Amino acid sequence: MDAETVFSVTKETLEATPGWNPGAGPIPVSAADAIQIASDFHKRIAPEGRTDSFVFDLAGATLVRSEDDRWYWVVQYRVHFDPLPTPNRVGNGWAGPMPKHSRYPVLMNGELAPHKPISAKLPEAVQPVDAMNHRE
Repeated sequence: MDAETVFSVTKETLEATPGWNPGAGPIPVSAADAIQIASDFHKRIAPEGRTDSFVFDLAGATLVRSEDDRWYWVVQYRVHFDPLPTPNRVGNGWAGPMPKHSRYPVLMNGELAPHKPISAKLPEAVQPVDAMNHRE
């Protein structure tokens, strides 16, 4: 994948989702449903649970409460190097920073939080520390 995806969970986004009060009824989106929603999206990025260099394992689903008592899930995949790497566009292995997790916010309306692809090249102001120390 040539671009990363950034998710945005805003107050306005959450206000458009069903409210939920723990103990006052069933949760609008169960953990199992949130994991399935995130998994369907994740499979478009890594169809076999892996990319050229990485393997993804489901690490968990966390229920998050916003300031206005709106809730959403964050489904997380743990990322590690593929023990059986295949050649990729830069040869064998990976050239770049090692991602640690992929996180997908799932709203109580059963949808992923709004998201959009971002350029693989980050603006200089948000470059990883290593990139800032090794500028040419």
